Amino acid sequence: MQLRDDEVLIVTRLLDEFGALIGDEPSEPAVDGPDDVLAGLSWPDADPVNLPSDPALRRLLPDAYREDPDAAAEFRRYTEASLRDDMMADLRAVRQDLLVISDKGHATLDDEAAQAWLRVLNRVRLVLAVRLEIETADDHEALALLASLDDDDPRVEPFLMYEWVGYVLGSLLEAVM
Repeated sequence: MQLRDDEVLIVTRLLDEFGALIGDEPSEPAVDGPDDVLAGLSWPDADPVNLPSDPALRRLLPDAYREDPDAAAEFRRYTEASLRDDMMADLRAVRQDLLVISDKGHATLDDEAAQAWLRVLNRVRLVLAVRLEIETADDHEALALLASLDDDDPRVEPFLMYEWVGYVLGSLLEAVM
């Protein structure tokens, strides 16, 4: 995996925001940079037993039994902490790789590390999609058109991050295959 310093900063900030969403601690800032790349997008605290109120967190931790709230709550009670732990473990592994990349400009990822990167980048992209209200290809196309026409729209920067994370995810997937 090879990233420029500015890309390391972007990934670090996105991971910190994602970590805050799932209940992980932020990493130490590697370099000073611009304000939150997702400024204006909220990241509320999560309730580990009830269906989260945050739509992005609901996307990551959906109810197993939508028609049965009691069964869904019971299932969530036994699984959510483990799911969050798995997400945090992946996040920490990617952060470790970022330290190496920050130092050397690149890191060699074994299969396990590459899989952690793929899972984390996919989750970050899902969160961005929810925040940007991208549910269909038409939603994506409309936002892409807006981004090319209106630099002042607050969704442009998060959309560009969404696109870039998708590019990095695709590149990594090609390398793994």
